[in-house]
Amino acid sequence: MPLLQSGHLRGGNVLLVTIDTLRRDRLGAYGNGRGLTPTLDRLASSGVRYTHAYSHAPMTLPAHTSILTGRTPRTHGVHANGSFRLDEGIPTLATVLKRSGYGTGAFVGAFVLDARFGLSRGFDEYDDRYPHETDAATFRVTDRRAAEVVKAAGDWILRPDTGSDPPASPSPPSLARDPASSGGPVRPASAKATAVRRSFSEGGSAEGAKAGGPWFAWVHLFDPHTPYDAPAAYRAGRSPYDAEVAYTDAMLGQLLDRLGAAHALDHTVIIATADHGESLGDHGETTHGLFAYDSTLAVPLIVSGATVGRGIVDVPVAHDDLLPTILELVGVAAPANLDGQSVVRPPAADRALYFEALEANLTRAWAPLTGVVAGDWKYIDLPLPEIYDLRTDPGEERNIVERENVRRDTLQRALARLVASGRGVAAPAGVDDDVAARLRALGYTAASQAPPRQTYGAADDPKRLVALNERFNWALEAFNAGRPAEALSGFLALVRERPDFITARTSAATVLMTGNRAADAIALLRDRPASQAAAPEILAKLGAALRGAGDLKGAATALERSRAAGNQNPEIFNDLGVAYAQLGRVGEARAMFHELLGRDPNAAGTWNNLGLVELSAHQLDAAADAFRHAVAADSSNGEAWQGLGAAAVGRDAETAIDAWRHAERLRPRDYDLLFNLGMVLADSDHPADALPYLTRFLREAPRARYAPDIPRVEAAIAKARR
Repeated sequence: MPLLQSGHLRGGNVLLVTIDTLRRDRLGAYGNGRGLTPTLDRLASSGVRYTHAYSHAPMTLPAHTSILTGRTPRTHGVHANGSFRLDEGIPTLATVLKRSGYGTGAFVGAFVLDARFGLSRGFDEYDDRYPHETDAATFRVTDRRAAEVVKAAGDWILRPDTGSDPPASPSPPSLARDPASSGGPVRPASAKATAVRRSFSEGGSAEGAKAGGPWFAWVHLFDPHTPYDAPAAYRAGRSPYDAEVAYTDAMLGQLLDRLGAAHALDHTVIIATADHGESLGDHGETTHGLFAYDSTLAVPLIVSGATVGRGIVDVPVAHDDLLPTILELVGVAAPANLDGQSVVRPPAADRALYFEALEANLTRAWAPLTGVVAGDWKYIDLPLPEIYDLRTDPGEERNIVERENVRRDTLQRALARLVASGRGVAAPAGVDDDVAARLRALGYTAASQAPPRQTYGAADDPKRLVALNERFNWALEAFNAGRPAEALSGFLALVRERPDFITARTSAATVLMTGNRAADAIALLRDRPASQAAAPEILAKLGAALRGAGDLKGAATALERSRAAGNQNPEIFNDLGVAYAQLGRVGEARAMFHELLGRDPNAAGTWNNLGLVELSAHQLDAAADAFRHAVAADSSNGEAWQGLGAAAVGRDAETAIDAWRHAERLRPRDYDLLFNLGMVLADSDHPADALPYLTRFLREAPRARYAPDIPRVEAAIAKARR
């Protein structure tokens, strides 16, 4: 009897579990004896285990895009985290199943899979809630523990109707206004945009599938990713990484136990895999993304559940095979022109599987890494090429390219065919500072537009540069840990050693700017190699630094040059909008922010900036509308609540008070806000309500700065107490 049978689960439910950064060799089912993964091992013993499954890219977003589209990065076009977005015309597992009557829900554990990157299409609910940011704008908490993810997923699956209700949005009444009440100077976009995002596109609706109909749930668990900080109960006797693996497996077990007790798995196929692995020092790499050895490229793959047989499949398979396999199992036709194929019937053992690791090429102009796995053989195409016989050398320690000339030619031709069948690697679109900072907090750098090169030599091979990579990651970790001096020293050393290392230069400039050293950042960015004179990333960072130094005209010029050079980085539009507004060029500022909102209509920070522009122009109806959009997109955006109150205070004190109370809870040390809220309450029908705010203002606000306001506050307090 076949292990998998076409259509045997027709109309069945689908539970896709992707565990971030999970090495295959940590599972008991794959030979590990430490007892880390009893849940996954149980799934493997009752289902099908694939011994040679591969990711197409050891990076979270490209790998998940392959899983959900059935395509390799060469055809879906997503090559790195943060700066690529899946094209809207490419079908996904969610869009296909949605059209077939499925309720669809996604529950992701980290910002790197935020809805803005294009994977939310087709999902009735795309739950990408993350904890709110810390006070330090560049050190953000942008992931959540597996316990939170599995609870949200279980709640959704077990709801009688597995569709999603739209998020509740604050809806203040129509706002009156006082032209004298401006919200203060225009500032860069708030870092708190898009804390919660849900998508109802591709025919989805707030009602989701019919009650009792089939469902598709994707559960993404991020915990084995750095930093390794598993709960204390899982740490004893384990390495930090192994503790994270054990914790994640335990949380998955809780989800499966909960669903099993409710009989929600009776007609469900479960697919469990990883997006990629983790090097943990193999080949000199600590984490992942630089190389494509099996430490990071090989992944566990288990298919279990109703109607699935028990057994092992030894032929190589890859992430792009998952979509067509799942669709065949549940009896839904697959889209045309996929790269992967259904493995319901095992594929040819010598099929060539494409892989790549392009992050270093895109961010640093190092040599691009591509390759193929074919049967037991692996070819890595670099200036210093590599061939490994995985059967006799699973650790890839003996490069036998010199003695395998014929095989090298064969594998090179197979790789060339796969590359030619896709599309070229487009330049990354760039990211805004919020995205870049969130990715830094996860240990990533967003792909920048490093100047392309025609040829690469041995000096550009990542094997020769792995030490630089580790030093860059160390500096990044120091920055995220709140050690800016160490980070700056590390980044500057890299710039001196390799002046064309654009990401090191712009990272050093970021550290300088966060330390209020804009002039030093400007000098560093101007002291660049001639080849980088027109580099869009350098010009963009220079524009931001010039704006920070108060040179608004210079900032606008640099940003316009970056944009003219083809930079579509959203931060270009934001920084230009801010500079234009501060220069009094209100119409151009509006245009920049509207351009951004056309790309991301849920960006709370952009709506907030637009509201501040409208306040400065005394267009208070438009300002109120923008602020309402901002707080609807992110109710934790205190600046937007503050602007909402400013737009209302002239004619509708009640609305202003309500908005400012929201803002005060989020910004308790904003003494301008505390003063305004207290004084408006003092003039209201309930003046005693002002006392907590005004007395705190007297107790905490800096006396030197607020000396002229102190007598007014004291008089208001005396009046409120009468």
